Amino acid sequence: MRRVYRPGIDFPVRCDLATRRKKVTSKETARTEWSAYRKSAKSRPLINALKEMNGQRQRCVYCCDSRSADVDHFTPIAFDFSMAFVWKNFILVCPECNRNKSARFPVDSQGRPLIIDPTLEDPWDFLILDTKSGYLAARFLEEDFDPKGDATIEVISCINHEAVIEGRRRVISRYYDALESLLESDDPVGLVGKLIREVREDEYGVGSWFARREGRDDPLFKQLRDRFPVIWRRFVREVCRS
Repeated sequence: MRRVYRPGIDFPVRCDLATRRKKVTSKETARTEWSAYRKSAKSRPLINALKEMNGQRQRCVYCCDSRSADVDHFTPIAFDFSMAFVWKNFILVCPECNRNKSARFPVDSQGRPLIIDPTLEDPWDFLILDTKSGYLAARFLEEDFDPKGDATIEVISCINHEAVIEGRRRVISRYYDALESLLESDDPVGLVGKLIREVREDEYGVGSWFARREGRDDPLFKQLRDRFPVIWRRFVREVCRS
């Protein structure tokens, strides 16, 4: 799971969504209206905006492994049909993650979602990464797991499927290779480009773990920070842009 930023949508698209929202009076009408809209040419600008949000490689926002092809209603129609045509409620994800999440939408005692919304929240606030295994886990608080991290992993279980974990391990390994080459080189500045390429090709958001979270104290990244602060700052800036 990775943080993404929602772009704006054109005024005609916003107006169209608002008009359709007025027609929704029940779960049934919401599903009918959404199905018709999704199949129509009218939905193309919306889908294009969601693709822009997902970036060049179009990876699923949840698992980061598969191609995003389905529109997920973050708040499901079955939970709140009034959100069926709300722009901030759409996320482009892969079919498997969409099936896993479906209408499951746990909330806390105040009615707030217990699933991470990566368009509004940084997943690393609730999750931790085991860099040896590539496994994501909920953060552990004083006495128990973070409830939002725990619920997210339970509902969107694809984020810890074997293939996804292997993908994260592969990205971590590539970061380590780039860093080892840089730290052992007589010309570290000449190898900065390799590290930056890894950031730009990182589809799993792992760079943010190393740049801004506990991963910054990983031995190799700590060496980079201590020995080459200028390169470290460039790495962090590149991660923030990605």
